[in-house]
Amino acid sequence: MTTEKNLKDLFAATAYDKDGDKLGAVKEIFVDDETGQPAFAEVGHGLFGMSSSLVPMRGHRLSGEDLQLAFSKDRIKDAPDVGTDEHLTREDQQRVWDHYQLSDTEDTERYRAEERATRDVDHRREAAAGAGAGAGVAGNRPGHIADDRERVSDRDRADVADRTRTEGDSMVRSEERLNVDKENVETGQVRLRKHVVKDTETVEVPVTREEVRVEREPISREEAANVDSKLGDDEASVTLHEERVNVSKESVPVEKVNLGKETVRDTETHTEELRKEQIEADGLRDDARTDDRRTPPAR
Repeated sequence: MTTEKNLKDLFAATAYDKDGDKLGAVKEIFVDDETGQPAFAEVGHGLFGMSSSLVPMRGHRLSGEDLQLAFSKDRIKDAPDVGTDEHLTREDQQRVWDHYQLSDTEDTERYRAEERATRDVDHRREAAAGAGAGAGVAGNRPGHIADDRERVSDRDRADVADRTRTEGDSMVRSEERLNVDKENVETGQVRLRKHVVKDTETVEVPVTREEVRVEREPISREEAANVDSKLGDDEASVTLHEERVNVSKESVPVEKVNLGKETVRDTETHTEELRKEQIEADGLRDDARTDDRRTPPAR
């Protein structure tokens, strides 16, 4: 079932590839001038989102602030580098179509058309004069999108800070806003390793041994009567014993060491210089009333 959403919701989205791997913030949206539907998105990736790639919006899904594209992260990172500061040419569009090798992927997301800026209307009139009947619309015919694309992006709004635009007796004030994104990067590896060291252990073992001791004691008359009283040589022997220590070694497991990791939260401070416009009125009378109410920042 096709659902209709606001085109401006794409600007607050974070882009993911088809497998759910995070890419980065949506930097620009290129809208088909005839259908009013998004045709391409420029999404950031890499460290701090410094790199960006142009990705077709065919087959995308927008859920809340998550924009899931229909292509893998590697294919998106390897996309051809086309100039996104101006409207896309047919050649640029064809290079993008060829790179992503689009099949019969259909769009299920629909968006309500946004109000066009005056300068975009003027541009479309000029483009329409030169495009003729050869310009098609974004649909199931890749490579035939009209050259007169309307680009709707945060960069357009930020560029207003570099120029002063007057509309009748009013003036638009713009300022730069700081956008911060995070990504998970590999910072190092920790390995468990074991090696053999030598140590000396001293153990005292108690031992026993037998020693010869000569004991003399007189015999009684009864015992003397039973003993041969002849004089002569004789000998007797006694066997002696002692304990000896036998030392042996064996290897036994004594401990198991595990390598784990935990997440530690920290705070980093980053400082950037931002520009903003200030509006001053010249020639006002002293009794003129000035309304200094400020418009809250867009979310």
